[in-house]
Amino acid sequence: MADSLGKKALKGTVWATADRFGGMVLQFVVNLVLANLLLPSDFGTVGVLAIFIAVSQTVIDGGFASALIQRKEPTDIDYSTIFFWNLGFSLLLYGVLFVASPFIAGYFSMPVLRDVLRVISLNLVISALAQMQLVRMKRELAFKRLAVVNLTSYIIASAIAIVMAFRGFGVWSLVAMTVINQAMVTGLYWILNRWHPVAVFSMKSFRSLFGFGGYLLAASILHEICRNLQGVIIGKRFSAADMGYYSQAYKLDQMTSYSIPQVLVQVLFPVFSNIQNDRERLVEMTLLGMRVIAAVVFPLLIVLMIVAEPLVVTLYRDVWLPCVPYFRILCVGGIFVSLQNVNFYAVAALGHSDALFRWSFYKWGLLLVLLLVGMFFGMEGIMWAIVVSNLNIFVVNAVLSRRYVGCPLRRQIRCVLPPLATGAAAGLAVAPFMGMLPWWVCASAYLLLYVALALLFRLRALGDLRQLLQLVKKK
Repeated sequence: MADSLGKKALKGTVWATADRFGGMVLQFVVNLVLANLLLPSDFGTVGVLAIFIAVSQTVIDGGFASALIQRKEPTDIDYSTIFFWNLGFSLLLYGVLFVASPFIAGYFSMPVLRDVLRVISLNLVISALAQMQLVRMKRELAFKRLAVVNLTSYIIASAIAIVMAFRGFGVWSLVAMTVINQAMVTGLYWILNRWHPVAVFSMKSFRSLFGFGGYLLAASILHEICRNLQGVIIGKRFSAADMGYYSQAYKLDQMTSYSIPQVLVQVLFPVFSNIQNDRERLVEMTLLGMRVIAAVVFPLLIVLMIVAEPLVVTLYRDVWLPCVPYFRILCVGGIFVSLQNVNFYAVAALGHSDALFRWSFYKWGLLLVLLLVGMFFGMEGIMWAIVVSNLNIFVVNAVLSRRYVGCPLRRQIRCVLPPLATGAAAGLAVAPFMGMLPWWVCASAYLLLYVALALLFRLRALGDLRQLLQLVKKK
């Protein structure tokens, strides 16, 4: 039985990874098409509203999904109680956003926000209907079913959005894609899962689940508010077009600095948990993770900074050129973003999530201060504020890692300097040829030179990468 569960978990991991990477590739392609059909202000309009939707969605979940997954044997009463709570609370939040939409539109001096917010907020109610179905499928490790539903729904919704954009619907193309995608996901969950709530609401069950999920709720709300705070500041102080440029630069940066390292961290976290009693090995695995991330992500960030301008023109047209300086600055911050979660999960593996939560108030509080100062120096001031905040978050997580894991900050810095220096040297060699040769030739030459230098100087990260691949294959 254990072997059967292990095989099921392995298949689930494969499908979850396929879902993540497939979704990432699809989103990139669809965003690329839509960016060539829509204006930056269309993306900016939806971006301004991200904080309201994200926080509302987090409040609806309330940590209950994690609580139900963590509970050993949740009952139909547990599922039904949280189902009706989510549905009722989502309707309440939708009503609040519906009434507040004219005031939000007035605050940002963007009249179109009123109707856009009223329509896009429907996602709160639609996703509330899907939440328990999602939890049940995760508990059953039905990740293949989830991947098929998620990718199919996104493909269909994206196709409709592209047709709408081509026909001149503007921002409503993005709104339609969001709502249709969630509606299809919810409908397919109900068709495939065959679970239906019973007509009961148990306060005992609710209090029990909230006891576990309440802490997660507070942490999630704080995270979502701060993660989307720059959108509020940019939307208020600058234009919708500026918000659109930032949004596009952020998406490009996140694919490299966050998505790729996050896949590695998801592999390392269970390893960290398994060796938590062997501190010396835990320290070595933490440093190994950092070296591998630095060796893979740093050169990508550097080459993207070098070819940013022709790359954006090739992918998105000249109208998106103003996002280039934002993107380059965010790539600098991406160096610290890529390393943040290794320390975070090493500390979490030892059970010190309370310390991570307490320090989050300082990390996100400083971000707010930096953004408020940076906005007086224009959009680039906002970007550099985000970079400094990313550096601060890395340092805080590294200090916590030193305290609880025993991984000194100086060793962390030493282990990522060789890949950084190698990437910088390759960049200095290739940069003078930009403008003389096509950008893709320069990018290819850079990556080949980086690999050659890494082999020549025998970067330890190459051996680490082989070790990590063997570990994954063994698992």
